[in-house]
Amino acid sequence: MKKNKVTIIVILMFLAAGLAADFTVKETQARSYGKAVTKIAGGGNYGIYHKVSRKGPSGRFTTTRYFRHSQIQSKKYLATKQGNYWDIIIDGREVGWVNQNFFVRSKIAVAPEVSLVNNSGDNFNTRDAINYATDSQGTAVDASKVRVSKATVSAGTPGSTTIRYRYGKAKASSQVTVRASKNEGIVQANQIPKTGPKAVATWKGSSKSSSHNWNAAHNYQFETKANTFRANGLTLRTKLFQPRFFSLDYNLAADRMGQVGVIPEGITVHDKTFTVSLFSSNSSLNGHLVSYNLNRIGKFQAQNIPNMKWSTFVKCASNVKVSPYIKLGHGQSLGSSGKYIYVMANNNKNKNSGASEEIMRVRKSDLQVNKIWTFRIANGDSPRYIHNATFVGDNTMYCLFHNASRGSYEYWKVTRSGNTWTPVEVGATGSDFISNGSPVQGFTYDSNSDQFYIAFNDYIFKVAKDGTYQKTYRLHAKREIEGLSVANSKLYVEFAQRSELTQGKIN
Repeated sequence: MKKNKVTIIVILMFLAAGLAADFTVKETQARSYGKAVTKIAGGGNYGIYHKVSRKGPSGRFTTTRYFRHSQIQSKKYLATKQGNYWDIIIDGREVGWVNQNFFVRSKIAVAPEVSLVNNSGDNFNTRDAINYATDSQGTAVDASKVRVSKATVSAGTPGSTTIRYRYGKAKASSQVTVRASKNEGIVQANQIPKTGPKAVATWKGSSKSSSHNWNAAHNYQFETKANTFRANGLTLRTKLFQPRFFSLDYNLAADRMGQVGVIPEGITVHDKTFTVSLFSSNSSLNGHLVSYNLNRIGKFQAQNIPNMKWSTFVKCASNVKVSPYIKLGHGQSLGSSGKYIYVMANNNKNKNSGASEEIMRVRKSDLQVNKIWTFRIANGDSPRYIHNATFVGDNTMYCLFHNASRGSYEYWKVTRSGNTWTPVEVGATGSDFISNGSPVQGFTYDSNSDQFYIAFNDYIFKVAKDGTYQKTYRLHAKREIEGLSVANSKLYVEFAQRSELTQGKIN
């Protein structure tokens, strides 16, 4: 009997050893995903390697110092004796293996302060404050999966509410405060419209692309020649051609958080930093901001990220920042100061209502939202839901409102004092500018000469601050303009298909 017991024990030992060995093999095999997941970079400096085995990495060739603000994705990781290593894809280019400790793990990043205008007809969606949330492996999770203590906060009751966020072990909180005044934003629209130009029609049918190669049949080939557009004394020249994606494309992208592109909506330029909002679809209210250092990136370089020389790629990636997947609204209303980017995150499907609108203040250092305000504009009982705005510094915003019933455009200056945003109508133009319903696709303000620029398709109208019409620029490009900005006495114009930033002197 003893012999049988010994035999059984030996067999069990062998089985246990086999199971342990089998478990180890499974742990050290690379775990693959059908589509890439999005990773959130941390601030540490880690080596990037060509190879990884169950013993650890080998063939270190660069570090993460160049890619802390890049868009990072991965389709597989390998468990080793030195921890988990992920095969990372940076800005759409496969690079190499990095230790999991490089990523921000089990963390939720939110805007810590939200200040709401008192508006009984509006609620704030508390998930709008989320910059990102990650699991224990540093993989970004959809904001809808984050548990919140309150999904919405009513803007009609003054006071403060602490909102708590949780995903797994990750926790965060944000203070949401409703401002006291019930009259904030309710003013008089008393500007008499200045005589404007006769409305003109833009093109019918589809728009053009930057070249005959911008299509799937030609694999969206790169531009090699700069463009020049001239109209009525304005000359625009190519400053930067942008890549189709700053990530893997539609077929390979992991989720809506991972894809950076392909639709630009708005731009801002400040001290040679160019920022554009990018969306994966026209219906999305969340997207990414991408910032370029125009002093360090040539006009053609950024187009070919997957295949450019390694040294060129490192230079490009280290001079480009990509935000997390954040609330941007339509993404057309941007502006910037020395430290911040401002976004008026409206819903462009809202034709006009009394709903409040969000202003997101984004740090330039890491492109994360660090404060949110809401504001409203109403002419007594008549609301002005704003579709287009531009920011001048940290405390001033100019807004454009199309008063279709009067056939005019109104210009509003909205000034911040503390957390209060106070609107004043500064001008109006008695014209629809465009006769066939094309929406505004760019709006900016030149503070040096007190004038606005308004874009529809490939038309740009110059208007004085009080609404006096000055000039029309018809560029004959038959390409949609996707944002305007003024900086250093230059007008910057973004065109779609391929995304192209142009610049010209103010005249």
